[in-house]
Amino acid sequence: MLQIAITTFENLEEVLAEEIRSIGGQDVTVGRRVVTCRGDKTFLYRANLELRTGIRVLINIGRFRARSEQEMYDRLKRMDWSPHLKQDGTLLIDAVTQSPRFRNGFYLSQLTKDAIVDQFRERTGERPSVSKDDPDLRVQLHLTKNNEVTVSLDASGQGLHRRAYRKRTGGAPLNEVLAAGMLLLADYDGSLPFVDPMCGSGTLLAEAAMIAAGQAPGLHRNFGFERWPDFDPALWSSVRQAALNRIQTPPQPILGSDIDELTVSLAKVTLERTGLLRHVTFRFGPFADLDPLPVGEAGGLLVTNPPYEMRLKTGNIEALYASIGDTLKTKWTGYTAWLISANPAAVKSVGLRTSKKIMLMNGPVETRYCRYDLYEGSKKEASE
Repeated sequence: MLQIAITTFENLEEVLAEEIRSIGGQDVTVGRRVVTCRGDKTFLYRANLELRTGIRVLINIGRFRARSEQEMYDRLKRMDWSPHLKQDGTLLIDAVTQSPRFRNGFYLSQLTKDAIVDQFRERTGERPSVSKDDPDLRVQLHLTKNNEVTVSLDASGQGLHRRAYRKRTGGAPLNEVLAAGMLLLADYDGSLPFVDPMCGSGTLLAEAAMIAAGQAPGLHRNFGFERWPDFDPALWSSVRQAALNRIQTPPQPILGSDIDELTVSLAKVTLERTGLLRHVTFRFGPFADLDPLPVGEAGGLLVTNPPYEMRLKTGNIEALYASIGDTLKTKWTGYTAWLISANPAAVKSVGLRTSKKIMLMNGPVETRYCRYDLYEGSKKEASE
């Protein structure tokens, strides 16, 4: 069994852990911005292909304590690198250190590279080379304050947020992993009508459509492990085919709208790249003019990422958020609404009581993800 660590954003760890369990991860342990588990090669392939809230899938291949540079070099050189890298392949080392003894991350990267290259040269007479742009193998070296070294292989290659559906974006796009995490935190599974009234370039809509359709987020991209010598093409083909077989027609409608016509056009291109455009309806115009999708007793879900007035300029940001609150109160009864924002003063202007707030990071920006239950009798209570 492989020892695996999967990184994520802060406060998405429990969501990721549940995803990991659902595809067969064992001994799941939640840390800060990381979830560790055990799994076989099938799980490794599924994790890269199917996880919505993972950023990178790392395989731990070694852990030891180093008392000197020579000891670290020797331990790294004794590890068998041949299952993961061809003798004429390319690699990239990323070293992170908290050790007072080994302070220079760049030097540690060089030391690790030398150990790997020297092993191949002595065994085969050939040697791998370094590639910063598109390496066959990415190696992560992590040193603690106690000089404990963890060596991991990045099975993902590019981060898992790169779904390959987004080329151009609007002014302030959400990270794809964050968008998926927002939807899963809102318990979205496709069984309710879904609306994003300020959809921007369509990231939330794309993630919602993939969830509702049961479509794996990694179907349109490649992964680092596909370039390793121990890659199993037959197993990978089987894993991909099983994911393709799970795709279904979304059971409930999905609606996106934005006040900017060009942005709506970009959102349509985004959805077209997912292959799910036909399942999403688009409108153009202000949120106040948007008619809700009909809902049954279970209600509907609205999730949106309005401007924070940090990168997108709106004029009077408090007035915008007050308008959002008024529209939710007067037109969207029966829905649960979630709004993410990095502007606390603007959020207060919504004028509705939040039933839940979750801190999330949108890139380097700390945000609050706020839930509003839009039912008669509760919607007039102002937020504190």
